[in-house]
Amino acid sequence: MRIFVLSLPSSSERRSRASAKLAREGIPFEFIDAVDGRTGQHPYLSNYDEKAFLINRRRKAAPGELGCYVSHVLAWEKCVEIDEAVVVLEDDFEITEQFAAGLKFIEPYVDRVSFVRLEPLESRFFVRSVKGEHFSLVKQVKVGMCATGYVITPQGARKFLETATAIRYPIDLFLKYTSIHKQLMHALIPRVVYPTHADSIIGIDARNAREKGFVLGLRRFGAKWRFVAANAFVNLRNIGTKF
Repeated sequence: MRIFVLSLPSSSERRSRASAKLAREGIPFEFIDAVDGRTGQHPYLSNYDEKAFLINRRRKAAPGELGCYVSHVLAWEKCVEIDEAVVVLEDDFEITEQFAAGLKFIEPYVDRVSFVRLEPLESRFFVRSVKGEHFSLVKQVKVGMCATGYVITPQGARKFLETATAIRYPIDLFLKYTSIHKQLMHALIPRVVYPTHADSIIGIDARNAREKGFVLGLRRFGAKWRFVAANAFVNLRNIGTKF
């Protein structure tokens, strides 16, 4: 599988660190130029739905968050264009010594999955699809946050792209909300990627900021629990009917 690293062209230090990590393991890769949401120059940034984002996160999107979202969409478009499963990494990734072996384990199943999380699970609720000697491919009952590293297949990318045009959530929340895209989200155990969160251009303060207001809080509460219920229904249905 081809490996794509999302990185801003101007982030020379982050690119250098990412290159060194993969070169150390002899792993070829390509950069995809990430979008800088702070400049507002990419046309996809105009798809930001501020009203919906406020309801879904009780805050406005950080510029870096918008750029991150669009960058992942560009990676999915690349996956569809070349019509093969690919690995997508954000440039603050770290990999384990079993990274290459983990990808090799996934390869026979790429025609049967949409998405495989490569970083740590956030929940122990899962169902195994395949158990090997060193790895397992599992179905996530409760999908985790973060999008540091994953495998995306053409069939999965097409489904994501059908519903990802409007930017109403951070990218990892879009992935978590399976009621939107209807895809079964697999994960690899043990994880072979983990985030470092080094020098994030989004920032913790931006992630934790919240707008005040009783009505907004009430709408956020309602939206959150509607998604919780809808996601649970979709995940359980997928787990019972799909590989």
